[in-house]
Amino acid sequence: MTSDLACAAQYRQPWGIQTDVGTDTVRMFTAIEQKISSHDYGVNCSYRFVAGEKGYFRILGGVSYQELKGEQTRLIPGISPNMNPTKFPFPGPVRVASLDAEDQLVGWRLGAAYEIPEYAMRATLVYQSEVKYDLEGTIDNLVLNPITGRGMPLNVESDVATPQSVEFKFQTGIAPDWLAFGSVKWTDWSSITSVDFVSSDNKIAPKGTKITSLNLYYQDGWTVSGGVGHKFNDQWSAAATVTWDRGTSTGLTSQTDVWLFGLGTNYKPTDQFEVRLAGAAGWLSAGDLDDTMIAGVSNPTGSKGEFGNDFVGALSLTAKVKF
Repeated sequence: MTSDLACAAQYRQPWGIQTDVGTDTVRMFTAIEQKISSHDYGVNCSYRFVAGEKGYFRILGGVSYQELKGEQTRLIPGISPNMNPTKFPFPGPVRVASLDAEDQLVGWRLGAAYEIPEYAMRATLVYQSEVKYDLEGTIDNLVLNPITGRGMPLNVESDVATPQSVEFKFQTGIAPDWLAFGSVKWTDWSSITSVDFVSSDNKIAPKGTKITSLNLYYQDGWTVSGGVGHKFNDQWSAAATVTWDRGTSTGLTSQTDVWLFGLGTNYKPTDQFEVRLAGAAGWLSAGDLDDTMIAGVSNPTGSKGEFGNDFVGALSLTAKVKF
């Protein structure tokens, strides 16, 4: 916008998990498929001040409109109406119930940077706020109409906050047309334990009655990345990276450590336009699953298991236009 003020629009999918255990394990009674998806539409701006003969100090900030959606399917065992209603509150035949809930809110981020353009040196520290959602939605096919036998939608709600995070990035020139860079990011995933969904009205179950939950009980996440870049000419450059992402799982989910190796190329035909193509490949580490106990309470449908290493891949295409 000016030599000191810059702004950029962005679209991200910052938060997301998806697990699907199928219908041939005991875990299907806890959850067959669990999915959390998000969309972030944001604007970031920065303003720089002169700091010394060659350096600049920059203030960074931005806001985002975020959408968060949670989904879950679960197998409901066949339950006779004569069974204990306290232990078995939803009688009926074997069936699959589905949860669908969502909300939209605004988040923000704030940070600072110091840079020396002559040496391609830049250090950045950015804080991303948590966003507290009031999810609203329905659970279908859990409660059956006693006359027709068909599922009745049960209105539910839940409070959940996407985690705050802090990220530090650093880069510097190490030789003519060569750049080294790295980053460290902490994400407060341990703030997310159990996402409980309760009845939001008195139509089917008393308001506030716990119906189901997403039991996550994460630990904090750490992401460490480093790499080198090379400028071939004024239009073409490329970079190689290595990334380690510490798994957030404490045994209830399959989010274990991830190692990624990436390559990317950047094409900049003019000062106003550039395109970046990047790809990464790596593996998701093996781990164990054990939900026989959740937060110190015995889980009657819990199980133990293990899984091996798995392939992880990603591909991205980014375009930047300056006005």
